[in-house]
Amino acid sequence: MKLKFVLFAGILLLTTGIILRMFTDIGFEAILLIVAGVVFKTYYIISKARRGEYKPGYELIFLFVGLTLFFTGLYFRIHKPSYHFVLLIVSGLILKIVYVALFIIKVRVHRKIKVVNSLDSE
Repeated sequence: MKLKFVLFAGILLLTTGIILRMFTDIGFEAILLIVAGVVFKTYYIISKARRGEYKPGYELIFLFVGLTLFFTGLYFRIHKPSYHFVLLIVSGLILKIVYVALFIIKVRVHRKIKVVNSLDSE
C-alpha cells in the first residue's frame, strides 16, 4: 500500500502543478510540483521493476517517443507558433496513455500469475 501512495501522490502533484500552471500566474512553484510528481511516478515504476512486479519492455518506446513528441510540441508552441504544435502535443499524450495502459496490463498480469503460482504451490 505504501508504494501506491507514492504513485497517487505523484499523480496529484503532477495534476496540481499542471492546473496551477495553466490557470494562474504561478510559474516556479507549479513547475516544482510537476517535477516532484514526475519524480514520484518514476520512483514508483523503478520500485515495481526492482521488486520484479514489472519487467520493462517494448512499451518504453511509446513512453520515450510520446515524451519527445510532447516536449517538441511545447517547444514549437513557444518558438514557432505557426507550426501545428497541437498535433505533436496530442500525439505525445496519446502515446503516453498507451504506455500507461500497457504498464497497468503488465502489472496486473504479473499479479494474477503470482496468485495462481501461489495457489498451485499449496
